[in-house]
Amino acid sequence: MNDGNIENLLYRILSGQLIFYYKQDKYELKKLSNLVRYEAEILYNKILNDEKYSDWIREDNMIDIMINLGLWTKDTDKTIKQLEKRIENSKVELFENFMRPDNQKKIRKSLESAKDQLNRISSKKSEFSANTLEGYASSIKNEYMICQNLYKNSKRLFNDNDSDSHSYSQFNEIVFEINKYSISINDFKKIARHYIWKSYWNAHKNNPIFPGTVSEWTDDQRSLVSFSQMYDSIYEHPESPPEGVIEDDDMLDGWMIVQKRKVEKAKKQQTVDELNPNLKNAGEVFLFGKNRDEVEDIISLNSKESLHRMKEKFDFINHAGSAQDHALPDVKRDLLNQTRDAIKNKIG
Repeated sequence: MNDGNIENLLYRILSGQLIFYYKQDKYELKKLSNLVRYEAEILYNKILNDEKYSDWIREDNMIDIMINLGLWTKDTDKTIKQLEKRIENSKVELFENFMRPDNQKKIRKSLESAKDQLNRISSKKSEFSANTLEGYASSIKNEYMICQNLYKNSKRLFNDNDSDSHSYSQFNEIVFEINKYSISINDFKKIARHYIWKSYWNAHKNNPIFPGTVSEWTDDQRSLVSFSQMYDSIYEHPESPPEGVIEDDDMLDGWMIVQKRKVEKAKKQQTVDELNPNLKNAGEVFLFGKNRDEVEDIISLNSKESLHRMKEKFDFINHAGSAQDHALPDVKRDLLNQTRDAIKNKIG
C-alpha cells in the first residue's frame, strides 16, 4: 500500500464516514450512533428469541453437524492449534533471524503456508456459521445498521418500509461494494506508523484525538488508536526492537511473542519457587505434569542450554540403554570443569 492509499484511509478514518462511488453515483455511509447500535442489538436478540423453537442450526451444535456432513473432522480443532503454534514459532524464528536475510525467505515461505492452511479452515467454519440462526440474526443486524446510515444525495437511500425485491437487490449490490472498503489489520498498522498520522497522534497528548468520548468514536477510530498505543508501548519498552523489526508485521509479532513468553516463564518460575523455596538453588529439579499441557509448561521453564543438556542426556541413554549418573555427558563435563578449576586454584 503506497502513501496515497494510506492517506486516503487515514482521512476516511478521521472523517468518521465512508464515501464511495457505485455506477457513477456517490454514496455516503455515515457514522453509526450508539442508539442505532443499541436498536440493532435489540433486533438481533429479538430474532434469536422469536426463532428459538424453529429448525435453525444453532452455533452450539454447528461443529457436530459439520462433522456429520463431512465438512469438519474430530481432529480439525487439533490441526488448528498445531497451525497456530506453527505460525507463532515461525514468527519468533523470523525475528531471531532479523540479521540473517538469507534465512528469512525459507521461514516466510513456511509461515505463509501455515497461514493459508489456517485461513482455509477458518473460512470453511465462517461460511457455515452464516447458515446458523446466530449468523442469520447477525446479517439482519448489520443490514439494519447500514440501512440507517446509508445516504445518497444527502438523503437516506433505504427507508424502513422498503421491502420490495428491487430495493433488496439494490441493497445487496451496494453492501457487496461497501465490503470492498474494509480496512485490514495490516492496513491499520501501516496507518499507525505513517508520518502524517503520527503528527496527529504526537500532538494530541493534551487534547482528544477525535471528537466526543471514546464511546462516540467509530470502530475504525478506536482500532487506529489501539494500534498507536501498541507502538508507543513497543518504543518505550526497555528491549525495544530495531526499526526494521517494527516495520515488519510478522517479525514484530515474533518479538512480542518472545516478550510474552519471557513474562509467562518468569511467572511460572515464581510460582514454582513459592511452592517450595528449597528448589530455588537446586541443580536439577524434577516436576511431574498431570497432562500434556502441564508437561509443556514445565519444559518451558528450562533455558535453551538446559533443553540442550536434557536432549543430550536422553540421546545418550537411548543409545547406551542405561547409564550411571557419572557417565552422562553433561555430568562428565561438569566434573572435568571442576577438576580444572581445582588445579588452577592450586597453581594460583
